[in-house]
Amino acid sequence: MTQTTQPSARSPLSDLISSPAVGAEGIEVARGTTIFPQGAPAEHLYFIHHGQIRLYQIGANGDERLVEILGPGQWFGTCALAQSGPYALQAVAATQAQLSKTPSKRVLETAAQVPAAAQELIRCVGRELQASRTEAARLVFQDCNQRLIAAMIRFSDSAAATQQGTDVVLHLTHEQLAQAVGAARETISLALTELRHRNIVRTGRNRLIFNREALRQLTTESTKGHVASTN
Repeated sequence: MTQTTQPSARSPLSDLISSPAVGAEGIEVARGTTIFPQGAPAEHLYFIHHGQIRLYQIGANGDERLVEILGPGQWFGTCALAQSGPYALQAVAATQAQLSKTPSKRVLETAAQVPAAAQELIRCVGRELQASRTEAARLVFQDCNQRLIAAMIRFSDSAAATQQGTDVVLHLTHEQLAQAVGAARETISLALTELRHRNIVRTGRNRLIFNREALRQLTTESTKGHVASTN
């Protein structure tokens, strides 16, 4: 479901996507700009040089689900590699951003001549497929609290997070977390209040502060508890 992969900031694949030799066009977008809407013809790949991009899935009733948060050195628009069909997600600039916009057809043609880039492309798309299946399994098998913790851990490595000593500061609102988890804002607020009372999470204005390893430990304990209850 996600359209993001993460080659290193300097790699054969990222160099290929952002190269003028394959038709890459440098563009700058303002905060709040929709780079492409969900359902638009998928024709280009985008590489992020600067800024933060967020990918959303839009439901039939107009509800939004926050799927991914991207930053410099990452790229998106993978649907364009299929050479048919629309973008499955909507891409929005969360900050002012500098991007390279490259025709997917040129990327595929050139990658065939650059084995290192082609191999990296296959690995990235393979990781993306596995991540999509893992996320789909969470929606089926995990409760809201487990999905919330998983989302916080995942976004702790994203462009929306900064490191503060041993803690992570995640710059997201309760509403944005609710969009990522697929739950009501009130449900997420109650779950975060419980975590705050257990001294696992601290909250501030549009930010969450937590220790990533403490959350991972909580996930491990929750999984063991679930297994024990079913035996």
